[in-house]
Amino acid sequence: MSFFNGVEDLELFLSRSRAFTVASVPACVAVMIFFLSEEGWRFSLLLCCILPVIAAYLGIRGKREIRGGLAAAGLALAVATVPLALFLSLLEGA
Repeated sequence: MSFFNGVEDLELFLSRSRAFTVASVPACVAVMIFFLSEEGWRFSLLLCCILPVIAAYLGIRGKREIRGGLAAAGLALAVATVPLALFLSLLEGA
């Protein structure tokens, strides 16, 4: 199985997914602050404050226990947080 540009190394995948999930926490907090200041949208508090922390936990736990599925779930959750928040804000505005 190939991860990230043909590199076939599970350790590299786990390290990158851990780094990305941990880096998503401050990014989502910045998006949450923007949503609260500009739009006054309160659902961002739940989405952008809770989901990235769960994703970071899954990424760190997946790296520690060498479980690719757990790390991939954390990575998917970290990637899906901001589009989900934008989609819900679109629904609220309609």
